[in-house]
This record gives sequence, structure tokens and C-alpha cells, in this order.
Amino acid sequence: MKRPVRFAALVLAVSVATVSAGSVFMMKKDAERDAFAIRELNRKIAAERQRISELRAEWGALDNPRRLQALVDRHAGVLRLAPIEGRQIAQVREVVAAMRQKRKEGEK
Repeated sequence: MKRPVRFAALVLAVSVATVSAGSVFMMKKDAERDAFAIRELNRKIAAERQRISELRAEWGALDNPRRLQALVDRHAGVLRLAPIEGRQIAQVREVVAAMRQKRKEGEK
């Protein structure tokens, strides 16, 4: 009678060990997959930070006042830029009223 009990206990122990080993293997694979995903995200973040740094440097060069002034001077004939005068500043309601007036004149 002891022999079937020992056999059943052995089968149970081997089954538990097999299931445990399979579970540990699956957890290991999941952890490896997650670690790979994290490394990939960190790589993408570093690339984006590098790109942002490059764009900021480029913006700094493009937004340089001396460069902009040189462009304005070179293309002054086409741009016809002039300093803003006080009479050019208006409130929104004044602009809207002028637009309505133009629309009425256009309808006539």
C-alpha cells in the first residue's frame, strides 16, 4: 500500500517541479521581452533628445538677429518693410468694423 502512495507523491512532485520550471521560464522570457522594449524606448528617447538639441541649435542660427537683418537688407526691395507707426495699431473691434464696411461697399 505504501508503494502506490509513494508513486503518486513522486508523480505529484515531478508535476509540480515541471509546472514551476515552466512558469519560471515563461517569467524569464517575459522579463527579457520587457527589458528589450525598455532598451528600445530608451534608445528612441535618446534619439529624440539628440534631434531636439540639433533643432534648437539650428533655430538659434536661423533666429540670429544679424542674419535676419542681412536678409532684410538683401531683400528690402521685395519685402518693402518699414517700422510700425502708431496709427497702424488698432483694436480688434476697429478691424472688424473696417472689414464689415469693406464688405458692405463690395456688395453695392
